[in-house]
Amino acid sequence: MTSHDPMRGFISVDGIRLEVLDWGGEGPAIVLLAGYANTPHVFDSMARALADRFRVLGLTRRSHGLSDQPDDGYDLATLARDIVGLLDACGIATASFVGHSFAGHEMCHLAAAYPDRVASLVFLDALYTMTDEDGALFAESPLPPSDPPPETFESVAAYCEDFVTRYPTYRRLRSPRWDAVWAHSLETTADGRVRERIRPETATKLFEGYGAFRPDYGAIRCPVLAFYALQDETWSLPDYADEALRTAMKTHIDRVNARYKRRCIETARETIADIEIIEYADTSHYCFLDREDDVIAAIRRFLARCTEPGG
Repeated sequence: MTSHDPMRGFISVDGIRLEVLDWGGEGPAIVLLAGYANTPHVFDSMARALADRFRVLGLTRRSHGLSDQPDDGYDLATLARDIVGLLDACGIATASFVGHSFAGHEMCHLAAAYPDRVASLVFLDALYTMTDEDGALFAESPLPPSDPPPETFESVAAYCEDFVTRYPTYRRLRSPRWDAVWAHSLETTADGRVRERIRPETATKLFEGYGAFRPDYGAIRCPVLAFYALQDETWSLPDYADEALRTAMKTHIDRVNARYKRRCIETARETIADIEIIEYADTSHYCFLDREDDVIAAIRRFLARCTEPGG
């Protein structure tokens, strides 16, 4: 099974139907949690690599993929309870969790609220806290704001091309694999076009819940592996960038790395009792895609240490 697509199933948590992907494998359980808008299919390659030593599952967050999109339940406590519902449905007492981006806050809440269910945590560019000052710093970007995207697109490829044009930091990742991953985040409309599965009103609720949560790193008592991806300005420059924009963008990105990312790294190092930190330069937010072999090897080493007797 590890060489094929995962099996798809569904569970019900508090009446909400949630999609579960199962890559099989035997051994300690790992649950994969994707970032905002993505489904666990973004981890397909990693999951297959880990399934030789672990039971590998993925939970599709409510409103994502084929999971239900209810009107409410987008606070971090409810999202974490959905994850515990997966463990209960599968008869899993404890699991390790590997999460990207948005999933970082979910894992922090899990570790604090359900410590007996969490064996270890792996944060894929996901262990961050945002202050009002950070928000103001990001707002200083010299890039001009883009127009709102269209509501629908003629194809998955058209959506993905618009996405990497709108967000140049992901341009280098665009490939058939990238398009296939994002296809799981889209739905087909009645007229045969495609649009984002998450509706705008749901996205607002998700980010309100995310923004209202303040993780307590001191409550994390399990082993942690945290990857941090740092980029230079070249990742964020559009094709039309002139020398003035390049210079301004370099100044801005240097400030973000020094004042935001470096602070988050040092706070995690000082506050989480058992943490290993890996920093990648010249790497995208999707570090597990563009540094896939390195990331998988590091996760395997970390989990082997955590699952060894006395580890």
